Amino acid sequence: MHDSHVHLTREPLASNLPSIINSFLNNGGTHILSQATQSDDFDTNLHLHNLYPQVIQTAIGIHPTTFEDMHIENIFIEGQKEINTFEKYIQKHNKEIRAIGECGLDYYQFTLNDSYTADVKEQLKEIQKLSFRKHLQLALKYNLPLSIHARDVAGSDQCVNDVIRIVCEEGNGRLRGVFHSYTGNILSLDQILDLGFYIGFNAIITYKSGENVRDILRHTPTDRILFETDGPFLPPQSIRKNNQIKEKFAQPADVKEIIETACEVKNVTYEYLEQSTDSSYSLLFL
Repeated sequence: MHDSHVHLTREPLASNLPSIINSFLNNGGTHILSQATQSDDFDTNLHLHNLYPQVIQTAIGIHPTTFEDMHIENIFIEGQKEINTFEKYIQKHNKEIRAIGECGLDYYQFTLNDSYTADVKEQLKEIQKLSFRKHLQLALKYNLPLSIHARDVAGSDQCVNDVIRIVCEEGNGRLRGVFHSYTGNILSLDQILDLGFYIGFNAIITYKSGENVRDILRHTPTDRILFETDGPFLPPQSIRKNNQIKEKFAQPADVKEIIETACEVKNVTYEYLEQSTDSSYSLLFL
């Protein structure tokens, strides 16, 4: 059992790490890929690997929404500074990390922000694309897999289409990795699979509202599936509906419930799906 996408430096996971890891291992867990999202948590994520070298692997990247926290009048200056910091970090630590990410494009958050003008939204798109291209270039340079984020507003495919186009332009078929928490359409799914990428599934498949993602799961070959929690975000349905749990969050041990739900959707045994997806994790990240 693995967790291919989790943010162990986020609270409440960070301050409860020993119990979080023990719970994962006691439930049959083997490997965790902890994702950095901005320069402030690069060192902290790498430190987690040093604490649990057999269990925790590290992915280093800049989340696309990071740029929304910058001063918009200096977005390209501040954004380029963050990108440069990321590049230097990868150059120094590429032998210690196992993936580039979390990286990609996110048109969801700023599209819904009415305080942004159309011009500001275009600037945010451009700095995200600039950052994403640098992630892909470094993934090629150091032969590292990618953990890709692609999120758009409901009913739009622009973000996913832009991600796929940029992957094709930069990679020429040489890039590899996983599209984490993919919620796009089946047509784009086929394009992602044709590029050789994996698809990451999390607790959304346990939600009543997650039928579209369960449908994506049905259409994804077993040997292209990875499991993730995206913890502390997206707790599984059993936690969401439990009124006795005051602080609801996802942690790596929750992958077990995600796999159980996936088995029902795919009509396969737990043992088969766990073994198949663990092999895929090992092939990509170990």
